[in-house]
Amino acid sequence: MRPLLGHLAVALAVTLVVGGASGGGWHFLVGAVLALALWMMLFLGSFGRPPGEGTERVELRHYAVSAAVALALGYAMYLVGDGNAAFWSVGFVFAGVLTPAATRAREASTGDGADTI
Repeated sequence: MRPLLGHLAVALAVTLVVGGASGGGWHFLVGAVLALALWMMLFLGSFGRPPGEGTERVELRHYAVSAAVALALGYAMYLVGDGNAAFWSVGFVFAGVLTPAATRAREASTGDGADTI
């Protein structure tokens, strides 16, 4: 699968899950915004490659894993927030911060790519 199509598929899945789990309607817009926000967090954070280290992009695998974590945490926060769709964003922020940090730590401990944490 081409990276762009893969990214769009993940974003569509996030949009549908957030919208469907929240009751439909405008919640699909919330899902689309959160999918974009998660990708931007990864691109601007530690998964964005600096110039000179290849293409500046987020790998599909990292985006998909982060999206899965975001959906799990976001749904938990949605339930804790008594069905308030704004609580999805808390899970997405957690995933945007924790998933890259956990991946970098794993790479450092296994020696497969990370120079430092």
